[in-house]
Amino acid sequence: MLRAALDLITEAGIDRLRLEAIARRAGMSSGQVMYYFATKEQILLETLAWQEDRDGRNRRAVLPAAGGAWRQLERYVDLYFPSGPADPAWILWTEAWARAPHDPQVSDFLDELSRPWGADLADIILRGQRAGTFAGSVRPEDFTICFSAMLDGLAILHLHQRPDMPREHLIELAMNTARTMLNPDGQAGTYGTPR
Repeated sequence: MLRAALDLITEAGIDRLRLEAIARRAGMSSGQVMYYFATKEQILLETLAWQEDRDGRNRRAVLPAAGGAWRQLERYVDLYFPSGPADPAWILWTEAWARAPHDPQVSDFLDELSRPWGADLADIILRGQRAGTFAGSVRPEDFTICFSAMLDGLAILHLHQRPDMPREHLIELAMNTARTMLNPDGQAGTYGTPR
């Protein structure tokens, strides 16, 4: 049912979503869908939580295999950015963010869903600091807030205003910013040349 909801929200958006379409796609009755979901908003949030659980398990599996701290950070950025305009997770997040300003419960729900991303990023920074790869003077919590906000901004820019901008360039911009903030010797460095 959640897979069907994800596909339909990705295709048409939450406002055009019909319970009958979810039921048809999932091979269920409309009554069965209504038993689990009272509103479209609930469908949206449950589908987003399901997608984030899947993405989180994948992220935690691939990040350790990326090698050193710089490579892990680069892989994190790659996983964070949308794969393209039809990226299901980013469509769900965009739809949910639009509802958050008017509903504190939605805002709290989204905050909770985003915490694993922040925790994974903070872990990369802490490990890099312990290894002497990243500057020890940077507070991981502060870096995580700033860097996540920058990644969100670049992703939204790419999705809605600059779809012509290649993902590789977004990754390069993000990594150059990270190097400016995290290099232990205070030098900005250049993306692609780990020190």
